[in-house]
Amino acid sequence: MDTRDRLLLGALAVDGFVVGLLSLAFVNSYVGSVPMPITAVIGGAVNGLLIWLASGLDGGSLRYLPLAGWLLAVAVGLLGGPGGDALLFGDWRTLLLVAVGVGVPVVLSWSGRLPVGRG
Repeated sequence: MDTRDRLLLGALAVDGFVVGLLSLAFVNSYVGSVPMPITAVIGGAVNGLLIWLASGLDGGSLRYLPLAGWLLAVAVGLLGGPGGDALLFGDWRTLLLVAVGVGVPVVLSWSGRLPVGRG
């Protein structure tokens, strides 16, 4: 793996972190009085895309760096802040966010639909 591939994998990991932050920011959104966690579905789809792109660069475990960045952002959101503040609450929307965000890349990996990496 050359330097350009390493830089691209690093950029994809940062993209995964940003997707995680955006998923956190909008998972508690409502349409009227109905909770609408559409960012869980969008985040899962984008995670799948990032893993697919990273798989084209590396066929080993480094292809999961975008997912690691996303999980880091979600883990920070689950931690309580000063004064007991939290970005995520223990309800079905948080479960949906984690299940779809991790589930799509896992299904892509297990199904063998990811491209074969160069490295």
